Amino acid sequence: GAPKIKIKRFGNEAKNKAVQKVKPQKNFSDENVKKFLKLPRKEPKTEIRRFSDKIVYEIELPGVKTIEDISVTKLENGLEIRAIAKDKAYFKTISVNLPLINYALEEEKLILELKE
Repeated sequence: GAPKIKIKRFGNEAKNKAVQKVKPQKNFSDENVKKFLKLPRKEPKTEIRRFSDKIVYEIELPGVKTIEDISVTKLENGLEIRAIAKDKAYFKTISVNLPLINYALEEEKLILELKE
């Protein structure tokens, strides 16, 4: 499998090459689109943490091993998260109209940072 990358909490990016810089859209490959449509859907468990200048969403995606298996799409009034594990697909809409600063996959959790 892919090497496990430990991502320290955000910030300090110059040293930390493991943080994948955010593109507001991150879409599935065609192959993943097909997989997503076939798999049973599940709403992932989500935790929200508020900080003075940002909101961090932690979305639990058990079985999702790589950021390539996650799609983050900007909608008019929020974000749509889709992810693929071996035998299920996760689907979550976040209705919050804030700019996405950063995201990372950390131990089967998608961490989204939004600017408050």
